[in-house]
Amino acid sequence: MRKLLRIVFFSLLCVAILGVKPSAHGAEPTKHQRKQLLYLAAGNHLTTYRIDPATGQLDQLQSLPLAGAGPFTFSPSGKRMYAVARLSADEGNKPAIATLDIQSDGQLKLVTRAAIDLRPGYLMTDKTGAYIAGNHYGPGKATVWKLRGGVYKGDTVKELTLEQRAHSAVFSPDNRWLLVPATGPNKVFIHQFNAATGEANANTPPFAMGPQGENDARQPRHLIFHPNLPVVYTTNERELPGVGVWKWDAKRGTLKTIQNIVSLPTGFEGRITTADLHLTRDGKYLYISNRDGTNRNAKTGRDSIVGFKVDPKTGRLSLINHNACERIPRSFCLDGTDRYVYVAGQGDDRLGAYRIDADTGKLSKVKQYEVGSRPIWVEALILPVNQ
Repeated sequence: MRKLLRIVFFSLLCVAILGVKPSAHGAEPTKHQRKQLLYLAAGNHLTTYRIDPATGQLDQLQSLPLAGAGPFTFSPSGKRMYAVARLSADEGNKPAIATLDIQSDGQLKLVTRAAIDLRPGYLMTDKTGAYIAGNHYGPGKATVWKLRGGVYKGDTVKELTLEQRAHSAVFSPDNRWLLVPATGPNKVFIHQFNAATGEANANTPPFAMGPQGENDARQPRHLIFHPNLPVVYTTNERELPGVGVWKWDAKRGTLKTIQNIVSLPTGFEGRITTADLHLTRDGKYLYISNRDGTNRNAKTGRDSIVGFKVDPKTGRLSLINHNACERIPRSFCLDGTDRYVYVAGQGDDRLGAYRIDADTGKLSKVKQYEVGSRPIWVEALILPVNQ
């Protein structure tokens, strides 16, 4: 009887204090109680933060020195990170890809760095976790690298020669295609991808042209797929900035523009370019980053995260609003629960945290953090259940 009373008392205490129901093994974690991490590349460091799921605020866990720390991506399992880096002066200061273990508390441990020929501006792993792809903006190229045992050891599978200003490299959800938007030629290059060998060969036709009207948002830069519909979205960087909506044929590997929206603020006569974009996991809202380049050295500008509501049947977009944000937001991300947005301001060395209103998609500021020189890339991760 005494043991039973203790169990009942413990159960009531858990409900009252924690708001959770105990099981035979203690409190069952909900998806919001799993470890949520944020990773930031800035000032030759990779910094790890814990996300407070109740408030969206950040607690720094680690600042790991990594020369040349740049864009990064995660393995499909969420147990490894691959980051753009640089070898030491003794090794020739060559560009490199670093492999890092993500430990049980979310902190990073460097496994190895291996040299590459060209520094990429974007990284993505394929669905199998056997390959990484990246773009090379100046030379107009993209590369596929091989992972061995989940580690990059210096193996290049394929280097694709495209056109200048190749701006990202993205694997399709079915892992059959590699898409490379390019802001110079106003194209999205499309390659057939062989997940068994890592080979990537030009499709027929080899690219899709971006919008060409004088008043259109043009020059595709970053690219993402809708989670449920055969639709692709791109940030169209310039000549007028905005977002593009494309019909995606996964069988033939073709794109067709179905909508594009200019994201200049009303009445603004300066220069805006777009960069990053993200969808909520349910496909309800899409966000893009607007960067005010009128005077890039100015301490303030009309930089913003622009929100759009997504039509659940067609994927077409309607504007929600412009949300003022940190200066020159090249990179931003959504947390793993679609409750928060984190914006890296390259122009003011700050990281902004924002809450997403689930009913409207509007953002409200939570807090701003000083994070060091030129934050270049930010991504969130929910640790796997077994970590």
